[in-house]
Amino acid sequence: MELNPIANSSQAGVLQAFATGTSAWHVSLVVTALVLAIFAFGSRDKYPDLPWLNPKGPTELTAAKRRAEFFAKPREILQEGSQKFKDRPYKLHTNNGPVLIIPPKYVTELKSDRRLDFQLQSNENAHSYLPGFEPFDGSVKMSQLVNRYLTKPLVSLTGPISLEATESLRDVFAEPKEWTQISPADIMRVVSRMSARIFMGKEHCNDPEWIEASSDYTMHAFQIIFKLAKWPAFLRRLINSLSPESVRLRQKLQRCRDVLRPHIEQRKMAIIEAKARGEELRYDDAITWFEEVIGPDIDPAISQITLSLVAIHTTSDLLTQTLFDLAKNPELLAPLRQEVIDVLSADGLKKSAFQKLVLMDSCLKESQRLRPVFNAYFVRRALADVVLSDGFRIKKGTVVAMDGIRVLLDEDVYPEPHRYNPYRFIEMRKTPGGENKAHLVSATAEHFGFGHGIYACPGRFFAANELKIALAHMLLKYDWKPAEGCEDLQPVAAGFHYAYNPNIKLLIKRRKEELDLDSLEF
Repeated sequence: MELNPIANSSQAGVLQAFATGTSAWHVSLVVTALVLAIFAFGSRDKYPDLPWLNPKGPTELTAAKRRAEFFAKPREILQEGSQKFKDRPYKLHTNNGPVLIIPPKYVTELKSDRRLDFQLQSNENAHSYLPGFEPFDGSVKMSQLVNRYLTKPLVSLTGPISLEATESLRDVFAEPKEWTQISPADIMRVVSRMSARIFMGKEHCNDPEWIEASSDYTMHAFQIIFKLAKWPAFLRRLINSLSPESVRLRQKLQRCRDVLRPHIEQRKMAIIEAKARGEELRYDDAITWFEEVIGPDIDPAISQITLSLVAIHTTSDLLTQTLFDLAKNPELLAPLRQEVIDVLSADGLKKSAFQKLVLMDSCLKESQRLRPVFNAYFVRRALADVVLSDGFRIKKGTVVAMDGIRVLLDEDVYPEPHRYNPYRFIEMRKTPGGENKAHLVSATAEHFGFGHGIYACPGRFFAANELKIALAHMLLKYDWKPAEGCEDLQPVAAGFHYAYNPNIKLLIKRRKEELDLDSLEF
């Protein structure tokens, strides 16, 4: 997988690829559009009195160089902005275009303001309005679906997820007696199956053809998202229609539909046959949920991939980072195992039991603090002018964001902020006002791992439960450590995104568990 698709490519190179097998009319259209883009970049600045952190040079027609620089070194640039402007707003050229960086002091008064829209900007950044990117459209009624089918009935989901954890770990990791290497892709396969047990049912959660097709689409889509972000928004539809990579993406999405179609037809036939017998047959999985919340005409392949994007990828990301952090701090494995044994042997596989795993909760939250999935948070687009309490006006159409690095590494909130402290949030629970802020699922202004305000992740309760189930199984069944040469690998920053290093590898070895999780009541 290409780590830095925008920084490692050029507009000229992209045009050359597009021109191959493309008519002269298309090429001339692109050239004309590029000329128009130059004028578009010169449009009126909404905030002439605010400074640019990374202004384009006097001889630069566009901010393309600044955008590429931000994509390559976002954390260094954001930290420079925090030091230079402190509690003042400033303008920033990013790989997604110009953004107004506002200081964290505004988050409390803005967190519930619907004039600052999250989904509109998220869809814009993911290009969900373009053919081939439909699964990235988060405007579907995801919150309603998650609350109805994942959060409220979480008590009944714990058992099936745990059973699938047993099967998927055995199939993917096996039971090696000697140290054996695993990768982040292996961890994602485990999480995918655990989630798919709920999303697609037991019959289809381990369909290798679907797992391969949907994963192939998702990985390809993320690469193209970053490449399209290099172009001005009004050019992306044209670029997407000409790009051979985008054509392949649409083909990969169609393959997902083709793979899923036999399952859908089989379900429909079974429902018809049951109805003919005077019986009612309802499949309790995400395919049915989307039909009930949105309507029968929804594309099941798109809805399944959408759900995996918001659930599987973020969950496997945090599990991978946590496993790696624990591998570098092996002294934590014994107390974590003992906590799992003490709590689950007494309470079984109940939702309430996993809430008592406070050390595990603190470890997960600390890993998320030091390596969140985003370098910035509270990314919003203003639907109208918003006047703040100090008189500052956010103007309609502005894209705003807050510097996440500054928040999560704030020494006033987190002593020794760069140090991994697995007990940090246990200690925070004991402080006045800290008890409700220290949980993994707590979405606060000081820790935005699951967002904050009205757009906080609605699936965080399901994700936290799934993470703890997976980690409980790992702790009891395996030892693990960093593979040689992986101990000091650093995360990879790309624009507003912050990911684990894809070269991370772990070595695992089967151990005899002290507690049989499959025998516990749920």
